[in-house]
Amino acid sequence: MSKNKRPPPKRRRQPPKNRHPPKLKPLQKTTKKRKVQPVKKVNNSRYIALKTNVPFDALAVQNLALEVQLHKHITIDFPIMWSISDIEREHAIRGIALQPEGRWWLKKAGTGHFFGLHTHLAWFNAKWEDNRYQTAKRPLAGAGISYGYKADLSAHWGVEFNIGAGYANMKYDTFYNIENGAWLNTRIRHYWGITRAGLSLVYRF
Repeated sequence: MSKNKRPPPKRRRQPPKNRHPPKLKPLQKTTKKRKVQPVKKVNNSRYIALKTNVPFDALAVQNLALEVQLHKHITIDFPIMWSISDIEREHAIRGIALQPEGRWWLKKAGTGHFFGLHTHLAWFNAKWEDNRYQTAKRPLAGAGISYGYKADLSAHWGVEFNIGAGYANMKYDTFYNIENGAWLNTRIRHYWGITRAGLSLVYRF
């Protein structure tokens, strides 16, 4: 008898080999981006300003003031005023005056509102109508308080308003208002009232 031959086992088909394996994407590092805050520019420069009182300039009274910061809220203002010209033969103001003032600024030095305490010294030789008045032996002297406000027009330019009141004591001689006019009398006057006023153009360094 012939033996039954078993059929050969079927070979399983294997999937074709991929000659070019897929490229793997590199792992990306997930890092959180930190928000960069803008750096605030802080102006730590000392407040130093040069200024002139415009109404005084219009009246032919030359003037110049220097203001320097001593503290965040404190400055010293040092104005000087002088006049060497005659308006007319019968009307003239010649003299020199100093009026230093300490100021307390509510916000910061050189910006906004301020209050001040000032003192003043002045020597004068003034002609008016029939008389001429001249300081005798000692200068006009006194003190007062003031209020003011400064507004910025640009990084360097600004405008300042101030007004003050106080006391002044003066001793002066009176002469006839003519050449080599005779002496009439010597008087002492105590003055209470406006002692400081200005509308100044300011340049900050």
